[in-house]
Amino acid sequence: MKKDLVLKPTDFTSSFLSCEKDLESILRKLFVESQPYSDKLKKLLVINMKDCLDNDSQVYKDAIKDKSLAKLRE
Repeated sequence: MKKDLVLKPTDFTSSFLSCEKDLESILRKLFVESQPYSDKLKKLLVINMKDCLDNDSQVYKDAIKDKSLAKLRE
């Protein structure tokens, strides 16, 4: 027989005060520490074309080169 999982309010130690810090950590992992993949992720977020992951397009490379993390957050 499977037991039901019951959580008490005292089981949670995090709060919404750490959301900004957590967001910064997530963005750093995605866009700074995973360098070869961060350019592909930027292309997916910035370029709205079906061939956005094309590695040969210089126009797409220039479009994401100008996008900083602060600009992406806006």
